[in-house]
Amino acid sequence: MKTFNKILSIGTAILTVISTSGCKDFLTTNPSASISDTEALSSVGQIEKSLVSAYNQLLFNTSGGEDRIFAGIPGMQMFWDLRGQDIMSHENMGGYQCSSYNFSPSFTRADGNANIMWTFCYKLINQCNIIIDALPEAEGDAAKKTLIDGQAKAMRGIAYFYLIMTYQQTYAIAKDKRGVILRLSASDPEEMGFSTVQAIYDQIVKDLEAAKSELAGYDRDYIWKINAEVVNGWLARVYQVMNNWDKSFECAKAVYDNHSTLLTKDQWYSGFDDCITNNYQEVVWAMSYTAENNLGGGTQFNFWHNQDPFTYGENQKGIYRFFDFFVTPDYVALFDTTDWRGARLAYDCNYASPEELEAAELKVMFWRRQFAGSTDWNSKWAYNKYKHYGDEAFQTRPDICLMRGTEMLLIMAEAKANQDKGTDALALLNTLQSARNAQLTTTTAKADLLEEIYKERRKELLGEGVTGQYDMVRLQKSLTRYYATPSYPAGHYIYGVNQLDNFDLTAAQPYGYLPSNDYRWFFQIPDGEYSYNHEISYDDQNPFKGQ
Repeated sequence: MKTFNKILSIGTAILTVISTSGCKDFLTTNPSASISDTEALSSVGQIEKSLVSAYNQLLFNTSGGEDRIFAGIPGMQMFWDLRGQDIMSHENMGGYQCSSYNFSPSFTRADGNANIMWTFCYKLINQCNIIIDALPEAEGDAAKKTLIDGQAKAMRGIAYFYLIMTYQQTYAIAKDKRGVILRLSASDPEEMGFSTVQAIYDQIVKDLEAAKSELAGYDRDYIWKINAEVVNGWLARVYQVMNNWDKSFECAKAVYDNHSTLLTKDQWYSGFDDCITNNYQEVVWAMSYTAENNLGGGTQFNFWHNQDPFTYGENQKGIYRFFDFFVTPDYVALFDTTDWRGARLAYDCNYASPEELEAAELKVMFWRRQFAGSTDWNSKWAYNKYKHYGDEAFQTRPDICLMRGTEMLLIMAEAKANQDKGTDALALLNTLQSARNAQLTTTTAKADLLEEIYKERRKELLGEGVTGQYDMVRLQKSLTRYYATPSYPAGHYIYGVNQLDNFDLTAAQPYGYLPSNDYRWFFQIPDGEYSYNHEISYDDQNPFKGQ
């Protein structure tokens, strides 16, 4: 668990040379800076600074006011997984983490929050379009232009991937449905119609494949930058959603071959906050928070309620915390007794002092507080995967892992299973299970094997943004959450189930259910877009609920 930050990071190198529109004009294609595009982007050197500004948007979300759950890619990691079955969020501090968790009507055109992802992504797309448009006429080295173009196209592809997953049902069932607005040039008119889901995915693939080619051989100077391996990782995800298993396997393998040294138990237990500091070979892409770029302590490490009860716990010594995230009993039950990722304290363990409890909880992944003031918190499972003590001043300065080789290994296994190559898929799955000292799956029956791969993704990747809604929607799995009762105190909060179907508080074990294609998974198109873009119609709006 990282105690202080020694990492070179984006810091003051991020220069916001290009800024885009405010809240009203979500898709304005011209920068609002006082200098002209030509003056700002006439040389490769100037465009490089603008590219760093685009990275700033991708990694931190500088759209204005949206932080924590929507604070760039680290925020996205929390957002997607909160909308699943394995994490629950207390309402302690309020905020988007609660809205993301509870499926209340919080991302609709009426309440205004539907614009959060829209603005985040289209600001990035606009920045990338300006850069891509300016490169052919800019003065400077042609090789540098190619590298800049590749990174800008990669970011544009990532932004469209987030958009289409947020504002429409998954590719497998929605290819011909309304997608989002496809903007590929800064000179596009302000008023444009929607493209289909298929057209959006075609462009995502085109951008990422072009980026992979242009970044081939690129030796990046910082791990937060996008190189060909990062692009291959994103392509593996995109092809996974598209069920293109040949390409998904090919791209995942290209990454995994260079990142196949999986995290050890000691590295896993270190808290996931020092992956850059310790140069973990498995890590493909990562970033670090610093005094210059920290967003007020809104990281994963601030949200998980796993602070040690004595060293930095109940009196809130250490980094600022929101005391929000716990895992469910069903998640804890996924792990067998030999798997060190699932080590836990027994439910009925009792310790005479916080110091004794702390000594025990540091040796496990799952535990329950016994000395916290809230009996509610005492009943829930704390999870030690994301654990950070802060720097010398107890500020939040962790490393954030954005992509790992393990995810690529599991994508490869899923691809092989879907190609009806069960023996190959099983061998890949067993590679991870052996590394984690977990019981080995033995079946090669396709349906059963795919379910075991899905469970392994939940166990290994929770909090990394590719479980939760990401997996459940693409795999067409319905969401079921069980409400906490006196006989099941570690279950979901009432606001995490009462917006779902079938919830009955008088039932012996109340639960909530959400079908895989229900529009409560997705955001509505923002009202602000309709107010000035007359090429789109309310007839194309997502319903709040239903299929």
